[in-house]
This record gives sequence, structure tokens and C-alpha cells, in this order.
Amino acid sequence: MSVLRVFCLFFFALPLLFGMNSLAMAERGGATLQVKEVLNRAMEIQTDPELAGEENRQERARLIRQLIADNFDAQTMAENSLENHWGALPASQRNEFRDLFIVLFQDSYTRMVLNFLVEEDVRYGEEEIPADEGRKVQTTIMRVSEHIPVDYTLHREAGRWLITDVEIDGVSIVNNYRNSFNRVIRASSFSDLLERLRAQKEVIMAHET
Repeated sequence: MSVLRVFCLFFFALPLLFGMNSLAMAERGGATLQVKEVLNRAMEIQTDPELAGEENRQERARLIRQLIADNFDAQTMAENSLENHWGALPASQRNEFRDLFIVLFQDSYTRMVLNFLVEEDVRYGEEEIPADEGRKVQTTIMRVSEHIPVDYTLHREAGRWLITDVEIDGVSIVNNYRNSFNRVIRASSFSDLLERLRAQKEVIMAHET
């Protein structure tokens, strides 16, 4: 199991104790360019000499968190992570869950970038068009000791491509969340899940202050 897969499993399980039309053809490649921009910017932040060192970790984290907020559709990820449970929830619980998920996801993905991503040799493969007219961008991180496949799922929102899932060495971040959330809901209740997520958010907020 690769180091990156271990990071994915650790950070995204959460410690919960828990047919192509002409338009599609014309837009082919746009999602790949978006992924490239995000990865290049993340590596710039990680390798900027003025941001180097543990004393600048908090500033790097702030910049990466903003990069994630601007380029990931965390609201859609929140809905997909609950799948069938989402439709049965009242609006108040949906809104609270969405807000909590966004905080937790951005924190987890930021820590993964800080702890793992440096200046990488990234190879870009096919840009697939799934049945939902979204995009799947295939990439591979090329390292001396390992080649790590990382696939990005994107959809079009307000005229731009946003990332809705990342599959690292075959492990989907959204599926990881979904499995963790389902375990808690089945074992107790959705209210218990919310309580655990609130506690997670408090830990994150305390760490940032």
C-alpha cells in the first residue's frame, strides 16, 4: 500500500469511531487544465522559499485551504457522502451537515497536501466523460520508488470546472466519507453523527486559534 493511500485512508475516514455531443467535444481538455492549475498552485505554495519551515506552516495551510475552497465543490461532496440519507433530512439538518462537512473536508485535505505533496512530476492521462456529462481527469504522480494514480472527478458549475471527488490509488475520498458516516448512522443515528462532527469542528477551530 502506497504512502499516499495510507494518508487518504487516515485523513478521510475521520476519527468518528465511525454518448458525446458537440459541446462536450469542444470542452474536452478544460477539466484537465483546471486540475493542472490547482496542482501547480499547491506545489508553488509548498515550495515557496518565503513560506518554508514549520514557522510558516499556518500560512501555507491558509493558502491551501483557500485553494481548496475555490476549486472543490464541497457542497456537492457533502450531499454525495450521505447518498440516500440526504433526501430524508429536514433542511436544518442538511444545512448544518453541509457546513460541518465543508470545514472537516477542507481541514483534512489541507493537512494531506501539507504532509505529502511537494514538487511532483505529474503525468496527465485521459480525460473521460462519464454518463453524467462531468469529467474524470486521470493523473499519475511519478516518483522513483512508486507511481501513484490520482483521478479527479469534476462537474461544471457557473461556467467553470469544480472537483467533486478524488480517487487516490483506487480509494475514493467521497466513498471513504460515505462508509464512515453510514457506520455511525447505522450504529446509532444521524443526530449522533452530527454531534461527532460538531466535536471534530471544535478541535479544528481550537487548533487554528
